[in-house]
Amino acid sequence: MSLNTSLENELIHIHLPTQQRDELFIKISDQLLEKGIVESSYPEALRLREQHHPTAMQLETMGVAIPHVDVEHVREERLVVVTCPEGIVFNQAEDPDLTMKVNVIFFLLLKEKDAHLEFLMKLISLFQKTDQMNTLLNTDSSDEVIKILAKNLD
Repeated sequence: MSLNTSLENELIHIHLPTQQRDELFIKISDQLLEKGIVESSYPEALRLREQHHPTAMQLETMGVAIPHVDVEHVREERLVVVTCPEGIVFNQAEDPDLTMKVNVIFFLLLKEKDAHLEFLMKLISLFQKTDQMNTLLNTDSSDEVIKILAKNLD
């Protein structure tokens, strides 16, 4: 995934109010469908994938999640970022029966099957940089989010 083409200001959602995970999924899916970035199968695939394979993880100072779907549901590669300082409840990756509050959500929209692992490794590297993640969560600027991501994920 080339971040130069996948990061757009309108796909960076900063300081969203607390809401249900499924409400967030509908909001993001509707935006992606309207822009023609995903197939009509995307919303259900997203919900089912997260239900059966949760992606929430606890970092040093916050929770993160990386919802994604199989490549056949994606038309164009993109990265959607959502920040929610109050947190949105997700099921945990390590123990799906447990929930946790997630503050930063990265929706991965990848077209190549093997790209997931490579991009996840880059994200995990970013997750280990607590200062960068704190800045990403607390900034009021989508340009700042893009700058942090471009610096750490390219």
